[in-house]
Amino acid sequence: MSMNIFSRALCRLQPRSLSGLRVNGTLTPSRAITRSLVVLSSNRNERNVPSSTLCSCGCGIHGMHTRGDRELVEFLQEEIVAEKKNQKDNIPSHLDDFSIKVREAEVILTKNFHDEKITVTLNVNHTVDSDETAEVTVDQPDEAVLKSRPSFEVDIQVGPKVMSFTCSYTTPGDVVEGQDHIEDVFGINELTMYEGEWTEDTYCVSGDILDGMMYDLLMNMLEERGITSEFAEKLSNICSDYEHTLYTSLLQQVQDFVKRK
Repeated sequence: MSMNIFSRALCRLQPRSLSGLRVNGTLTPSRAITRSLVVLSSNRNERNVPSSTLCSCGCGIHGMHTRGDRELVEFLQEEIVAEKKNQKDNIPSHLDDFSIKVREAEVILTKNFHDEKITVTLNVNHTVDSDETAEVTVDQPDEAVLKSRPSFEVDIQVGPKVMSFTCSYTTPGDVVEGQDHIEDVFGINELTMYEGEWTEDTYCVSGDILDGMMYDLLMNMLEERGITSEFAEKLSNICSDYEHTLYTSLLQQVQDFVKRK
């Protein structure tokens, strides 16, 4: 184990501050421009609908287009090309000994451990750093790296009974200077137990109020089942790549919608 229960107990002497919800690889500056773009044309008053039933932008699209529609299509054509240059291949089928399945924005990882079924579930929506908090790498200091750091659920199921953890990534600011230990990449936000299906009536306890020793033993329990800091880093990279794929696909869908494809 990367950290025994005693070293983790020392960590608990300092307050933990878990990050909130937050495509791996370097993205071009165009992505930041895309997400902060507010105005596509400086003169909205001149956006008139052409009288022809064929779009005047030359794309050969039947239907009525405004000037703003044409400008959006032109912008997206260039943006999609730029995003696809940074797009990774398909999401891997496995992470360590977990199998991976995706459903829209949801990512599900599963594996068996002795008599347990372990499921890690997350959603990549709204999990990417803002431009202000994006990482800047040493080898490419002029380009910010947008990372997806979603909160995730870990369910350990034995028969109908489930022990469920809600976890989220910590931030670099959570590392306390002067302490000789390795800071966890993620932490436990909530713990709950239920049988069958979880409902809103199910009691959950916050990780912040758990006994320090119990918290560390629970972290060791997750680590023994493969939910380690290294696993969490790999998971963030996969989510970053997948979120980028979904983002590029969304741009294509917007372009197709405006072009009436």
